[in-house]
Amino acid sequence: MSLKYLGQKNILVVEDDAFNIQLIRSFLNKISDMKIISSSDGSEALQIINSKKYTIDMILLDLRMPIMSGEELLTRIRNHDEYNDLPILIISVDDDNKNELRQLGANDFIHKPFRIDDLAQKISENFTEKV
Repeated sequence: MSLKYLGQKNILVVEDDAFNIQLIRSFLNKISDMKIISSSDGSEALQIINSKKYTIDMILLDLRMPIMSGEELLTRIRNHDEYNDLPILIISVDDDNKNELRQLGANDFIHKPFRIDDLAQKISENFTEKV
């Protein structure tokens, strides 16, 4: 599946595993024109978002990270009205707390390990819903 029809979007990947960031970057560079911005923890991601250097169009968010967890970052982002429409997709091996994360504002979930087609499908669905 190609995501080139979505045009140039800025995706913030918040993930503490450099290999996973590179994997996502490699996958998305093959099928899209998206710019991948990355952060290794929630605190750094919050700084990127608040700096307004980039217009972030979607966040791919790992839950287990040092300094600030994905769950805490999700809560902080959703506490700002200006980010209500920002799609946030949780990328995790853990499926246990989906309901709680949806209540906190997660839009969707991608289970690790994922296939490129699954990642592309979830991204496409969540940009389509936003339009």
